[in-house]
Amino acid sequence: MVDEACTAGTRSLLAHSLTMAKRSHFLRMSETAVMLAGHHLMLAAVVLAVASWCVFGLAMGLPDQWFLLSNVLGTMTTLFLLLLMQHSQNRDMHALQAKVDELIHSSDAARDHWIGVEQHEIHELEQMIEDRQADA
Repeated sequence: MVDEACTAGTRSLLAHSLTMAKRSHFLRMSETAVMLAGHHLMLAAVVLAVASWCVFGLAMGLPDQWFLLSNVLGTMTTLFLLLLMQHSQNRDMHALQAKVDELIHSSDAARDHWIGVEQHEIHELEQMIEDRQADA
């Protein structure tokens, strides 16, 4: 019985470590993709790729499949980059919020009720702002 519990615990720990390794790999991959997509030379690379695609298409006679393939590739690339950048922005925003919460928590003059304020409804947030301005 104890052996089964240890085995189940070991399996759970192994599954957790594999999940964390996959997350870490995805995080590194997404950070690299976002960094490359935002690089200042990426515009020149895209213009060169599109120009090459058009020249090659003209040389091949521009069949209908050529337009279909270019539309599908463009749409898929746009969606992929949008999702990667949204993931990166969400992660950065959570990290920034954690830092601000820590600063509020460590400050003697700050009131702790501002920690986690981003999770309140807009009318609650507006009321808190009005209360703060009335106190000032």
